Amino acid sequence: MISSCINVRTILVTAFVCLMLSFQTIHAADIEYPQTRIMAATANHAGSVHVTALEKFAEILEQESKGNVTVTLFTGGSKGDELDNVKQLRTGELQVAAVATSDLAPFAPSATITVLPYLFPEIEKAYTLFENNNFITELGDRVAAESLTRPLGWMISDYRSLTNSKKPITRIADLQGLKIRVPEVPIQLELFRSWEVEPHPLAWSETVNALEQGVVDGQVNPHSVNRDQKLWEVQKYVTDLHHMLWVGPLLVSERWYQNLEPNLKALIDRAARKAVAHQWQWADEQNRLALQECLDNGMQITRLSDEHEWKARARALWPRFYRAVGGKENIDRALEIMNTP
Repeated sequence: MISSCINVRTILVTAFVCLMLSFQTIHAADIEYPQTRIMAATANHAGSVHVTALEKFAEILEQESKGNVTVTLFTGGSKGDELDNVKQLRTGELQVAAVATSDLAPFAPSATITVLPYLFPEIEKAYTLFENNNFITELGDRVAAESLTRPLGWMISDYRSLTNSKKPITRIADLQGLKIRVPEVPIQLELFRSWEVEPHPLAWSETVNALEQGVVDGQVNPHSVNRDQKLWEVQKYVTDLHHMLWVGPLLVSERWYQNLEPNLKALIDRAARKAVAHQWQWADEQNRLALQECLDNGMQITRLSDEHEWKARARALWPRFYRAVGGKENIDRALEIMNTP
């Protein structure tokens, strides 16, 4: 049954990728693009979701422009953290960056819609929403007006699983007494409080050390992050939780983007869409491999017997964020596109 589910999911992801890559392909050989150098950055390292998307973006641009458009990529925080990168897009120091939604939201509250808890009951629903051209264009316009940055595509990784060092979690009551690290993002803080747990906000750079020292007992992140950080050294239990999908925009500087000549702008758009489509497929495989590696190193996975209760409490928070996301109607429209109640 598990193997069958994985095969179906792989087929669906591949289908989404093929569909996106087929959109309005333009033969670059027929167009002479201006010599353009693009500065792109991420605070993350090689092998991450962010770098995977940016490297594919650069490859497509350079190939389709016959070398006229080149990308200089800064990784590993060489241009600062993700908040710094957003600020650099706003000032024009950078033209492109890949960040998590949580680091865009302080500048663009509208982006919060992509991280509403339990918006995506299945990852395939996210693919459906983020390939809807009207939805992502309208969201991009709102984000650009708020932040002077524009998302041209949305990276998707996996659900943020819950890990801890104390006990297996199979129901909401099992959270009691645990100290869980979460990013210092209002929606995530409110989420854990709705589950009657006081969250411990910490910067990610402080989290692994806090887990090692017992300052916190657990954290939430996709399996790939758990693997890359070798969290099996400090965490034993993984809970298969579907409250929040990791989503992040591939951003451009709005002022720079609007000043591009039309053919180059179209190429940038196309490269961004193809890059995130490639990243979706890559992440789907990586997350399966990452979970298996965590299990092989001694972590134990449990599934919830009462996830309907987690979901009900989480979705009850949505009205607090209606204003930030531009109104309840935007959430309703997203649900309609995904055919999700």
